[in-house]
Amino acid sequence: MKKILLGFMAAALLAGCGAETSEASTKESEQPTILYTGTVIDSGESYGNGIYLSSLIPVEADVASFDEVVLLMNEEIELVDHNTGDELEITELSAGDTIQVTLTEHVPTTMSLPPQIAGMGIIKVELMEQVKE
Repeated sequence: MKKILLGFMAAALLAGCGAETSEASTKESEQPTILYTGTVIDSGESYGNGIYLSSLIPVEADVASFDEVVLLMNEEIELVDHNTGDELEITELSAGDTIQVTLTEHVPTTMSLPPQIAGMGIIKVELMEQVKE
């Protein structure tokens, strides 16, 4: 009898954990976002597959801006040309390009100089204006 009771309790506990997990992932996808614009200083492997930016300023929100920051990109983050919608490689960005970045509202940043924003807080990066070569 004890084994049966323990089996039911274990099943109920595991079922409850699953419900919390799916609920938590739903909340993550519904996080408010903030739109920023910035200027590329450098990009590519020298920054751990990141984009080094200057003047990352919020478009309409009254939140902190960044004089300099590194976006730590990963394969899940959408990097596109704003005008065409075409996907871009990080190596296609050049110093002086203007980009638009969508970040989660409470984006985690490191205390390093320059600060770094992990991929978990970056929703989308769009190339707005490319410097003519």
